[in-house]
Amino acid sequence: MNRELRAFSAACTFMTRIPTWRVVAHDVADLPASAAYFPLVGLLVGAAGAVVWWLASWLWSPWIAILLSMAATIRLTGAFHEDALADSLDGFGGGWTREQVLHIMKDSRVGSYALVGMCVALLLKAALLVEFTTMAPLPVTGIMGRWPAVVTAMLAAHVLARASSVALIGALPYVRRDDAATRASAGRPFVAGVSRARVILALACAVMLSVVLLGSAVWTVLVAAAAATALAARYFRARIGGITGDALGAANQVVELVVYLTLAASVQHGSFLQTVVRS
Repeated sequence: MNRELRAFSAACTFMTRIPTWRVVAHDVADLPASAAYFPLVGLLVGAAGAVVWWLASWLWSPWIAILLSMAATIRLTGAFHEDALADSLDGFGGGWTREQVLHIMKDSRVGSYALVGMCVALLLKAALLVEFTTMAPLPVTGIMGRWPAVVTAMLAAHVLARASSVALIGALPYVRRDDAATRASAGRPFVAGVSRARVILALACAVMLSVVLLGSAVWTVLVAAAAATALAARYFRARIGGITGDALGAANQVVELVVYLTLAASVQHGSFLQTVVRS
């Protein structure tokens, strides 16, 4: 039990600004085991965003409430994944060879690919979440069926986005070597290897949480999230031979957007998407 508490505390410290280390001490050795709790950390981040949206929606318009919610989740995570997406956009967009991609991704300066890509990603996320605020509760069973669609979407997206990181860690090798002259990579603590059992546990947790959150819409969303993760894995393997911390963060953001897009499409074209998944 103490080992698992240390692992969960390490996951919170690694992926958020929540000072769990003040309650449960941990160190770098606990990081590989912490991967199993990434989906739970995603649930916490999504819940924080949902609470801020709910409070802000009493005072301001949907757009302002959603932007405040996004600002809260970015602050809570220290823009961890957004920074990774920006670095990846510059690296993969501006680099031709593997070495060029890795070098550009390590550069802290922001290029045109990062600037334009982040603007598009954040605007798309905000627009999708605002659209959810106008929808009836998603067609799920049980208590979640009475929750606003935007809350359900936030929770599910953050859970599955973090689960994608664990899947990629388990499937691909880590390719970056730390250089004393540059900042250390966020993915280095996991290079020793996350066990297969931890990967399975994390993915099982993500699936169970998704079933509770999404009910009848879950399978379409799971297929979309899995497809996005698989395509990211194929792309990373082809371009750089594996993953880096920035690549994991970029995939996290892409999967979050894919979940929002899939849920929004499911509400408008649910019967068509379910037919596609069954086929």
